[in-house]
Amino acid sequence: MKINLNKILLLIALGLGVATYSLYNWGSRMKEERNTYRSNTHALLADVRHIQIDSAMMASTIQVLNLSLDEYEKYRAEDAATIKKMGVRIKDLEAAGRHDIEVNAPVDATVKDTTVIRDTVTVIVKAVKMDTPYLKLNGIIEDNRLKGNIYLPVHLHQAFWVEYKHRFLWWRWKVKAIHQTISSDNSYVEIKYTEIINLKN
Repeated sequence: MKINLNKILLLIALGLGVATYSLYNWGSRMKEERNTYRSNTHALLADVRHIQIDSAMMASTIQVLNLSLDEYEKYRAEDAATIKKMGVRIKDLEAAGRHDIEVNAPVDATVKDTTVIRDTVTVIVKAVKMDTPYLKLNGIIEDNRLKGNIYLPVHLHQAFWVEYKHRFLWWRWKVKAIHQTISSDNSYVEIKYTEIINLKN
């Protein structure tokens, strides 16, 4: 009788230990999901900060979203389809980004008379040329139509940086948010929208 009682007490203690361990793991998972939810909510509600670095360079800063692969495929189906077309498997992704840029360049070009040879006949047309560090335009006006090429060199620079919750002297701990800053060195290019999504399994 005493042996059975000891076995029952041992089984109860073992069951309580397993239940405590399971509840601890569940609580840790819930805490991590809560922190991810808070971080994503803050990232979605935060405005994109636009910074004018100099006369030609503009930068935008946002916070990084954290999504699971399933959430990414559900909420960003169009982006996931584009990534699959690129030959990348979604389950191999570490992070995904998207940048919408807009080019708004004023054209102030000189128009000059020039000659073009068409089938051994010399034709007088108007030539259009604009050459700046950020925009190059070459074309001709013929039959009331402008035909030519526009070239806009654009370099995008991207940096990821960490914002910590706590700092003391040179020690930093507990990550509050991961930010992305992206800049363009062409003054005619405006970054309208940017996002980066950190993916986890």
